[in-house]
Amino acid sequence: MATQTSCPTCAAPLSFRPGTMVAVCKSCGSLSARTDRDPELIGKLAALVDTGSPLQLGVEGRYAGRAFALAGRVQMSHPLGGVWDEWYLAFDDGRWGWLAEAQGKFLLTFEEKLGTAIPGFEQVRAGAVLNLGEVSWVVAEASFAAFASAEGEIPWKVVPGATYRFADLSGAHGAFATLDFGAGGDAPALYVGREVSLDDLKLRQASSDPTAGPRLQAVNLQCPHCGGALKLHSPDQAQRVGCPYCGALLDASSGKLTFLKSLKQPDPRMFIPLGTDGVIRGVPYTCIGYLRRSCSVDGETYPWGEYLLLDRKHGFHWLTESDGHWSLVDPVSAGEVEAHGNPSFVVMKGRSFRRYQEVDARVDGVYGEFYWKVEQGEGAHISEYVSPPLSLAVETQKHKGGGEEINWSLSTYLEPSEIWHAFSLPGAAPGPKGIAPHMPNPLKPRLQQMTTWMVLALGVLLALVMVISISHRNRKLFSETYNLFDRIPALRNADTEIPRPASPTPPASASVDPADPVFFSGPIEIGRAGQNLEVKLESPVDNAWIGVEGALVSEQTGEAELFELTSSYYHGSEDGESWSDGNRVATVFLSGLKPGAYMLRVAPAWEGPRPPVSGFSLEIHSGVVRWLYVALAFLAIIFFPLIMLLRVSAFEGRRWAESMYSGGASSSGDE
Repeated sequence: MATQTSCPTCAAPLSFRPGTMVAVCKSCGSLSARTDRDPELIGKLAALVDTGSPLQLGVEGRYAGRAFALAGRVQMSHPLGGVWDEWYLAFDDGRWGWLAEAQGKFLLTFEEKLGTAIPGFEQVRAGAVLNLGEVSWVVAEASFAAFASAEGEIPWKVVPGATYRFADLSGAHGAFATLDFGAGGDAPALYVGREVSLDDLKLRQASSDPTAGPRLQAVNLQCPHCGGALKLHSPDQAQRVGCPYCGALLDASSGKLTFLKSLKQPDPRMFIPLGTDGVIRGVPYTCIGYLRRSCSVDGETYPWGEYLLLDRKHGFHWLTESDGHWSLVDPVSAGEVEAHGNPSFVVMKGRSFRRYQEVDARVDGVYGEFYWKVEQGEGAHISEYVSPPLSLAVETQKHKGGGEEINWSLSTYLEPSEIWHAFSLPGAAPGPKGIAPHMPNPLKPRLQQMTTWMVLALGVLLALVMVISISHRNRKLFSETYNLFDRIPALRNADTEIPRPASPTPPASASVDPADPVFFSGPIEIGRAGQNLEVKLESPVDNAWIGVEGALVSEQTGEAELFELTSSYYHGSEDGESWSDGNRVATVFLSGLKPGAYMLRVAPAWEGPRPPVSGFSLEIHSGVVRWLYVALAFLAIIFFPLIMLLRVSAFEGRRWAESMYSGGASSSGDE
């Protein structure tokens, strides 16, 4: 139950809920601390900055089945400029929740006990991993925040003008936490939660539609330096404005434009004019700012442009352009990125990204409005990891006066024509130059299509081979060894001895005319129709050749199937190197013959008066699979996909030739 008392300054009614430490008087704006007796005046507060928040004090809602009311708000100022709101939710069960609101996002946290010792604030570094009990967190930011203003009831004792130290932590699956180190000497406190939407909070009396975004719409102002007309599209969050007419850098944090200094701006090379509306993949955007950034590698400068897009429902996004390559950039929670101990790769949601480059980037030109106090010359260290068509980048930035933060972002490659269509830009989009780190390989879709057809064709070939293997049973129909020395009397009394074959006895089924070396064998029974025949000749020729002219003659029809075979083998040495040519085994295939009995006629031939060998052998098989044809079909199927694979690999080679880490690792990722 709330404690009722009076403001020590103006005596207006003042209320303290259970757990409330300080309260802001609605009448005079005095900040009072709760004591055992009467409230103690702490000090006067500056006016709240209108951030365009859709929330207001007294709004009720329900979260996780428990009712709450928005009891208080604190505004904190960031070292980079701008303020953010922290709303305090008083739940009906006595608990307090903290709802941080910045750049259109809402982070709800609850205090938890620290179950383990943590390092001091000075030892906490952005990007480091902190193990708090059983949960590992990535430090997204370790910095300072100054108390700016407040309203309502606050469950901690604030000090006007004090600077507080904090570390924002990012965990897996969207988890978020803050380590609050206080203003100095305070024990650290841990607040754990996650990002929520206003729909998750089931608000009953919001001051405006939660999906409508900032209440403040665009306003027209004049540049205080040159008088040029400036239109601010996000006046409630704008901190810096770069005048596109005179190059002046203007401060907008006080609600009006204040001249800071004149900048020597480079040629912006801006394709999308400031104030242009467009729709990218169904989301409406307004281009409100443009940065010209660059980095230097090996003495050469590489510039690129970054367009700040305002999405009135979801906050700010970036659109980058470099040499005609475009990317839509979305923020990524640091806790979603895993390193796994290998510096060459990071993993996000199961997808691997390979390290591509690390550069020190600087801001060269500032045009339009921005939600932080951007400065010309402002620097950041960028590490990029790619998995086309996506790119993960982490920027490490140090704050003035201390503190640092890391920001992960996911870039999605867009075709230039999509940008021109989205913003209705005149003319044709300039073609991209070179290969961007995360540019999709244009040949890969064709390779994937070819691979699909190749797999189907190989499946058909495999099925065909199986059918042929089942239907073609290799059977030996005939095998004979022919002895020229014993069967030709003219050679028996020759002066030159001719080597005898291993089996000098001629086959019983063979006959020969002594005057003409022609052999007849048979009958040979051919059973199944349609099966091919393989005729194989083998002879021990050495630096010679022997051939046969053969015929299979049907005993039923007299039709003859003719064939020729030659066995040859030559060898020697030339200039001290040995050489050989030919094959002692020769094979010929005959198309399937009609079933029946066949007589085999064989007429050997050779060079010279005598045969080079005393004999040769013949074999006939049926149902022989022609594996050469299968191999040729296989090569024909994979030929074009293989050529396309080589072209895809060549494209990837050109991509990674531009990387600082091109050696050793292989590329990964899906397109």
